[in-house]
Parts: sequence; structure tokens; C-alpha cells
Amino acid sequence: MGVFKSYRELTKQAKEIQKNSPPVGKRMAMASERMAEAQEMMAAQTQAANLAATGIPATATINAVRQGSSMINFQPVLELDLIVLAPGRPPVPVTLAQVVPQVYLGKAQPGAQVAVKVDPADVNTVWIDWASPVAA
Repeated sequence: MGVFKSYRELTKQAKEIQKNSPPVGKRMAMASERMAEAQEMMAAQTQAANLAATGIPATATINAVRQGSSMINFQPVLELDLIVLAPGRPPVPVTLAQVVPQVYLGKAQPGAQVAVKVDPADVNTVWIDWASPVAA
């Protein structure tokens, strides 16, 4: 008798969940949107890895910090407004979103200087090297 009672309760719970969840089409659209965001973030991480290896060392001053829209591996994504000072180039304002490891969150403060790597072809493409000290 207990098995049938449990089955009825589970069936009732499943119907309640179905009633309160969005339609299948909307769930698919939401899933597609999250997938597009994930692909965008993966492309940004690939670009960052390339910059870490081939970028020109520079410094940047953080003007503003905002919480981003997501977290990756429990690490926050922050939106940062920077003034980038690359060798032989004028200062350039850059806004970027980057994963900031929690151990470096204290460095992500307005007015702080951070070491960056700049794309040689596009000074607006920047990767912050949180672990490196700022060159004097």
C-alpha cells in the first residue's frame, strides 16, 4: 500500500512542477541564451590566453569596477573601466569584463594600478595579469 501512496505523491508533485514551469519553447530559448553567453565567455577566455602569451606588457589604472552578470568556477566576472598605458602609445580608455580570482579581488579597486597585456594589433584588447606586479 505504501508504494502506491508514494507513487501518487510523486505524480502529484510532478504535475505541480509542470504547472509552474515555463513552456518548453521558453525553456529552450532560455537554454539557448545561456549557451550563447557561455560560448561568448569561452571565446573571451581563449582571447585572454592568447594575450597572456603574445601580448605587450603595459600598465593600467582602474577607474571603475562593477559586478558582472555571472560567475565562472565560483570566481566573479567584473566589469572594469581602465586607462591603459602601453609603451609608445597614448593612454587609452578600455572597458572589459574579466574573471577575477577571489584572491585578487582586493586589487580590483578604483585608483589601483595593475599589470596588463595588450594586443599588439589592437590596444583596446586587454588582459589583466592579476598575479604580476606593476612594472615601475
